[in-house]
Amino acid sequence: MGLFPKEYETTILENSIVGVQNAANKFQWGIVNGLDGIEDAHFKIVNSLYIGSYPKRYTELKIPSFQFSHSGNAKDINVGFTNLTILKNFSRYIGIKKQVDKWAKEKREDKKVLMAYAMTSPFVEILNYVKRKYPHITCCLIVPDLPEYMNASSMENKFYINAKKLQIRHFKRNLKRVDCYVFLTEFMKEWFDWDIKYTVVEGISSKTRKDLGEPDQIQEKRKSILYAGMIEEKYGVVDLVKAFMKINDDKWTLELFGNGSSINKIKELSKKDPRVHLRGTAPNAQVLQEQKDVEILVNPRNDTQSFTKYSFPSKVIEYMGSGTPMIGYKLSGMPDEYKEYFYCVDNTQDGLYKTLKKTMELSTEERRKMGYKAQEFIVTKKTAVVQCSKIVEMLDEL
Repeated sequence: MGLFPKEYETTILENSIVGVQNAANKFQWGIVNGLDGIEDAHFKIVNSLYIGSYPKRYTELKIPSFQFSHSGNAKDINVGFTNLTILKNFSRYIGIKKQVDKWAKEKREDKKVLMAYAMTSPFVEILNYVKRKYPHITCCLIVPDLPEYMNASSMENKFYINAKKLQIRHFKRNLKRVDCYVFLTEFMKEWFDWDIKYTVVEGISSKTRKDLGEPDQIQEKRKSILYAGMIEEKYGVVDLVKAFMKINDDKWTLELFGNGSSINKIKELSKKDPRVHLRGTAPNAQVLQEQKDVEILVNPRNDTQSFTKYSFPSKVIEYMGSGTPMIGYKLSGMPDEYKEYFYCVDNTQDGLYKTLKKTMELSTEERRKMGYKAQEFIVTKKTAVVQCSKIVEMLDEL
């Protein structure tokens, strides 16, 4: 895995020059906590941090090896590596391989499963190596992203495009031995041109039933619409601001948390409308609280781009788990069961504007009923244990 050990998380944040992979970290911890909550699911984590490379994205060249515990008496290991572009992947592979070899030789009579997170070079190579050397070990790959859509900002570089094509061919050759997969969306299976065993885990909620509050017990909320995430035009944030500005109602404000390449464009728009507030980046705990304190949350990402088939925005589960109603598009990669738990935007030119206006005009009671219904769905159907039970059931069938 590539999660952030709790005792090392502050160090990662302090040394990161660009944004860290918070969504990936949350998802991996969700898997760990879910497996931990399933009886007889005993495991050890061999971890290799998903961080930026030195010197442009991270200030440390050498990443240390150290032990940590995901819970109780667990003996997990974070594998150190040289954090330099190109050399980094090889260094990670060598370190992980050493630990996996050691684990594979322990208690050979036991049924063993090696689960890797993300279709990246070190982990694809490790899975291929293990299936060749230890064919009795079951190998499972969790696929949060397809390689075509990783580092999308570099896809204008011809050299990068050609290198990516070679990498994909290499991955397809080496992944044929892998026993099973965990996908974020059903459409991800289209990437594989051979029969595979898989299950879909689109996201994991950190909340459980004890977090569920009654609609009539919710505190007074401020009349505000909130978005938290990357301030990028491709995610519909500019469209959101423009749609809100068309609504003539001074009682409401629009709050945007995050940063990104469209921040200056939003600043210019906000000069024309004082109801639009750029809140910048904030600690995750603060953002989660802010989501509870407003009347409406919005995910403005529409379904016009090809990558939406292969992605599930983590903020959907986060938003729904807050108890505050959400406005959003029904994305291709989103399971149909979600549709009745949020205010769905039509894929038309004025769809977002119309849904914003209609939702703002609803009574407070109506909005809170939707928020409560969505929260109940998340804390009963999308908890860590419920979602990870799908993985365990798939492994048991092999």
